[in-house]
Amino acid sequence: MALVKPPGLRRGDIGSSALMTRAAFFVSVLLGVGCLAFAYANAGLEQVSRLLLIFGALWLLAGWRGWNWLSSLSFLSLLALSGFGLWIGLPPAWMLAGALGGLFALDLADFMRRMRFALKKQALEQYDELKSVERSHLIRLALVALMGILLTGLLALVR
Repeated sequence: MALVKPPGLRRGDIGSSALMTRAAFFVSVLLGVGCLAFAYANAGLEQVSRLLLIFGALWLLAGWRGWNWLSSLSFLSLLALSGFGLWIGLPPAWMLAGALGGLFALDLADFMRRMRFALKKQALEQYDELKSVERSHLIRLALVALMGILLTGLLALVR
């Protein structure tokens, strides 16, 4: 059966089908980079904070252009900066939020790559299936985020 796609969607393009995923990717990068930039700026390390903001803009550009290799490198860099921030005594909550934002952005970048591949190879029989897969992936990711927030809050209360 041929892939049924809405008008204006080119073959191999995720177009409007991944609007929710693109928005979640954007928010995840902003969360990850923004938390770290805020923590570093409050610690008096404004240059590192500015570099993080430039880094975040490049990461968003990479997600928009489909440069998948940059997402992996960006996540590792964000993780290293989170660890370094913990090592120099920055607030753990900001470092954790930054690392989680980066992890979610990495997951969503990979998911967008797989959706592009699915449309390009016509691996899905119905366009609606793609939207259903996207919706279920985002729901699972939101549940993981919620559980992480709840566990972090519980840990903060116990501590």
